[in-house]
Amino acid sequence: MKRHAHRSIARPASGAALATAVLAIGSLSATGAAAAELPSHVTPLDTRSDGVYGRFDGDVSVNASALLELSPGGPAPAVRAAAHYLWMAGAYVGLGRITSGPASDQVLSAGVEFRPAFVPRWTLGLETGPSFVDLAIDSISLSLGAFWASPQGGEFGDELGLELGLGGGVPLTGSARGPWLEARGVLRAADDAPKAVWCAQLGLSWSWGWQSPMQD
Repeated sequence: MKRHAHRSIARPASGAALATAVLAIGSLSATGAAAAELPSHVTPLDTRSDGVYGRFDGDVSVNASALLELSPGGPAPAVRAAAHYLWMAGAYVGLGRITSGPASDQVLSAGVEFRPAFVPRWTLGLETGPSFVDLAIDSISLSLGAFWASPQGGEFGDELGLELGLGGGVPLTGSARGPWLEARGVLRAADDAPKAVWCAQLGLSWSWGWQSPMQD
């Protein structure tokens, strides 16, 4: 009789242990399922959506361009280099050809360039993407400089004048660093020329960042 009673008492304990084990397994399964679903709700950090797009990799942005210059005298190759502090203000130098009447001659140009859009748009939180659009808007530039030319039959520097430019570009990778498509309109007015000459520059440029000693 005692043995029978002892077995009757032990069975409820076994049932409770079984129920506890079932609940534990169920809890683990639910936790595992929740953990498996978690990555689908986590958005990876997009470092290019901060509105900077790599422009602060260095305080100076440098770019070199290979261009085709289109003018009334016909197409001609040209090269250009520019550097901007914090993407906004900087200087440029270019070597190409200028049209003076029917002749095209070598010309060296240099001046200052200003990109007015980036810092105000970034400060006001207007850099919301996509990166191609933001960078294209911010690349719009105004330039003012001088040029020195070697007119046909003359020496370099015999002709000089004022150069104005309006340009911009589109990044091919959605980043400020790397290749760009570039376009620019240039107005050159020589001191002794009766009228100014327009030309268009189209080409490919490469941009990278440089940390100047000022930031050390």
